Amino acid sequence: MFCFSRISAQKNATVSEYMQELRTYAFSDPSPIPSLSSLYPYYRFDGFTNRPQQKKWKIVELQNDFIKVLITPEIGGKIWAAIEKRSGTSFIYYNHTVKFRDIAMRGPWTSGGLEANYGIIGHTPNCATPVDYTTRTNDDGSVSCFIGVLDLLTRTS
Repeated sequence: MFCFSRISAQKNATVSEYMQELRTYAFSDPSPIPSLSSLYPYYRFDGFTNRPQQKKWKIVELQNDFIKVLITPEIGGKIWAAIEKRSGTSFIYYNHTVKFRDIAMRGPWTSGGLEANYGIIGHTPNCATPVDYTTRTNDDGSVSCFIGVLDLLTRTS
């Protein structure tokens, strides 16, 4: 018979926020006139550049002894990367370039990471724009990052 009084598998997890510079192919400002279509009350972004620039993006980093997760609240709240710390290998595609292209409902979408999908069609209306978020250190030592947004088409959170 084995008896374990208290085993601590790891130290407490941490959460931090910082700005990270990434090569970015931006999209333009939207038309100021809303589209009276199934997109309403959203507007579309139709201009995309072929010229990269260095841009700083906010990163929320959660980590424990084993993994590090990067979340981009300014790019739809995507889980931008998840990295196994011992090997340094990303197990969710870590794109080091933000290249927006006309793929999503409102236009801009970028590859990489893992996005939350909701609403009436894929690639949510907010997949390339800022979302609300909050972080928390939990009583058990774990950390959390909650992302959310109001979908104007379905009026759901």
